[in-house]
Amino acid sequence: MTSASLSKVCFNKSTSSIDFATEENLTDFLEILRVKSNLPIKKLLAMLSAKEADTVSCSRDDTNYSFFACQSQKGISIIIKKLGEETIEFSIPDTKLKKIKSVL
Repeated sequence: MTSASLSKVCFNKSTSSIDFATEENLTDFLEILRVKSNLPIKKLLAMLSAKEADTVSCSRDDTNYSFFACQSQKGISIIIKKLGEETIEFSIPDTKLKKIKSVL
């Protein structure tokens, strides 16, 4: 019998869940995030809706938040990450963007 050198192998599975949110819930979430993270979310969304950029990204090391948004045919897709926590992804249709932007 020959000896074999073994290595430990770990497989991490990522799980996701899908929830649905109302326009008011998204507005509240973005407002809370803006205050907690000190990210210029209103300015970034304004740049996208004015078509000054196709994609915006911003992060803050002191709060461990990162915000990424891009313009798509149907609206704006947003990805929010906090280091060590879950990633949140959602889309805002163009028809709802002006209303959400005015509240922030």
